[in-house]
Amino acid sequence: MMRRVLLHLGLHKTGMTAAQSFLHENRKLIWPRFALVLPYKTRNSGLSESATRHSLYRLDSTLAGFGSHLHAFLDDLDFGARRGLILSEENFAGLRPSRNKREGYGAAPELAETLVSVVRRRFLGHETEITIYISLRARDQWLRSLWAHDLQKSRTVQDLDAFSSDLAHLPSLQETADAVRNRLPSVTVRTEWMEALQNHRLGAGAPLAEFLNLPPELSSQLVGPAHGTPTFSDDVLQEILALNRSSLDDAAMITQKKALIQSAQNELARQT
Repeated sequence: MMRRVLLHLGLHKTGMTAAQSFLHENRKLIWPRFALVLPYKTRNSGLSESATRHSLYRLDSTLAGFGSHLHAFLDDLDFGARRGLILSEENFAGLRPSRNKREGYGAAPELAETLVSVVRRRFLGHETEITIYISLRARDQWLRSLWAHDLQKSRTVQDLDAFSSDLAHLPSLQETADAVRNRLPSVTVRTEWMEALQNHRLGAGAPLAEFLNLPPELSSQLVGPAHGTPTFSDDVLQEILALNRSSLDDAAMITQKKALIQSAQNELARQT
């Protein structure tokens, strides 16, 4: 029996939240055929941290640590006689580039190679078909989304131009995907642009639905993502930036920023 494996390795801010929401919303259709690994498992187990640690330090020891941690994690999963695996975790491509400006996704190929090697070992003796899926996004919108994330989650004080300039030296997302493909010539590496999926019924879940290859009577039951990352207007982002740059102490700044973000989210919800 062929074991089919899909490894969705990001990249950050390319519709990952929506793709993972799609997988979660459709888990009852997925689980009989595939073990499903989403970030709440990889992060609670420390696996995500193992991957991002290696992307920072790039040592043989940190890569081996990720591999051994992953091996133990997969050994604990029950694949039964025929189930495959679907895993979606953007941190397996490395730490978010805005937090690792020197390396960016430089470690992605070696992390992917280790992941594939461990998966093959877990299914040793079974015919296994492995697909790596990497979602992409136009660079200007990707940088804006990274900046918006950092504005909300930290006291970032750079404007978008300065933030983008700091990351200008990093390879494109397509080049990152190509580097993974070149490192793993025996594995299918598929890419899709976030912009091309926006009008699809299943949105960011469309490539995942295609991989599932369910019979028509089940495929028709698939539902689109229930959650995604909201896209705030330039005005809202400038208000958040002003709070980050203000003389407010951290506690007061965080309180006001949370209120502003909640108000912006409520406004977006009213518009949909």
